[in-house]
Amino acid sequence: MKTLLALSALLFLLNLFPSAYAEGEYVLKKDDTVRMTVFQEDELATQAQIGKSGAVSFPLIGNVQLVGLSVKDAEQKVRDLYEKDYLVNAQVNIAVLAYAEKWVIVGGDVRRPGTINMPEEGALDLRGAIAQAGGVAESANTSSIVVRSKDGNVRTLSLDGSGSVVLKHGDSVTVGRSTLNRSTVTVSGNVNRPGIIEFPKVGSLDIVTAIAQAGGFTRIANTKEVIVRRDKKQYTVSLKDIERGSAKMFYLRAGDLVIVQESRW
Repeated sequence: MKTLLALSALLFLLNLFPSAYAEGEYVLKKDDTVRMTVFQEDELATQAQIGKSGAVSFPLIGNVQLVGLSVKDAEQKVRDLYEKDYLVNAQVNIAVLAYAEKWVIVGGDVRRPGTINMPEEGALDLRGAIAQAGGVAESANTSSIVVRSKDGNVRTLSLDGSGSVVLKHGDSVTVGRSTLNRSTVTVSGNVNRPGIIEFPKVGSLDIVTAIAQAGGFTRIANTKEVIVRRDKKQYTVSLKDIERGSAKMFYLRAGDLVIVQESRW
């Protein structure tokens, strides 16, 4: 009877705290924020965001690769490193404080261009992402949709034939225009009015003017690393340096996608 009651209590607790129970199986990703503690070794406590390298620097043992490991496996890896040279029976705990957000950017001839958050579970396909961006505009060319991945891969897709293509975190989707003369750019991310910016009838369009027409930066914008995606190339532009006069003005071309990232500081 006591055993049955104990099992019932355990199941009750697991139902109350399912996320905590499953956290040990979560696979760590770049940009996750983690906290590592060692029992009775307070000076070793570390809180950090997993960077581009996929590693976190811990006291004494240095950089440890965590990306791709489950939380349980990461704890075991850190435990082994501490026990190798420094501690005996180290009781290591790693908790995920903030999960990396997954997103795609949809621009071009859609009604509400901007950043689309991916679902925590399941996939986001091309048609679903465009729908969340308000659908295509009347002038859109649904047979000319460019998808650029973070690794530089570029695909030109048709909404009718490739609407079920699954997008990945960091993809940018640009819906083309049905007219041959493309005279707009898309400004997205941390600006006050993300959307399509038209070129002037005469003259050029620079990045400072385009961002101003998009309502300017939000208070959390990263003005030092504004991304411009153009065909198969990507540029990083510092508006801080342009304002100071230490960098040349950056002029946009029709079809460019301007992405204002969030500042990490």
